[in-house]
Amino acid sequence: MSIKVTLHPVLNNDVETILDVEGNTVGDCVKCVIERYPHIKKMIFAKEDKLKYHVEIYVNGQTTFPQELKYPVKDGDSLSVLVLMMR
Repeated sequence: MSIKVTLHPVLNNDVETILDVEGNTVGDCVKCVIERYPHIKKMIFAKEDKLKYHVEIYVNGQTTFPQELKYPVKDGDSLSVLVLMMR
């Protein structure tokens, strides 16, 4: 099973990052991303299993809220981790 994850540029040195990961839920996929880019963990989590208020995750363009990390994914899905900028 392959899920394409796109990371907002602010999460990785101002470079939009796209990678393929494995998982059955958004949480599984995020765990795989953090294994490759450990510095991202503190940028997206307020505490264990709780996203910061300004982080949004979408699967195939649909918000994962309120399930967020428990949201199911399947082979071929696209997951986007966005950081909302406040003015």
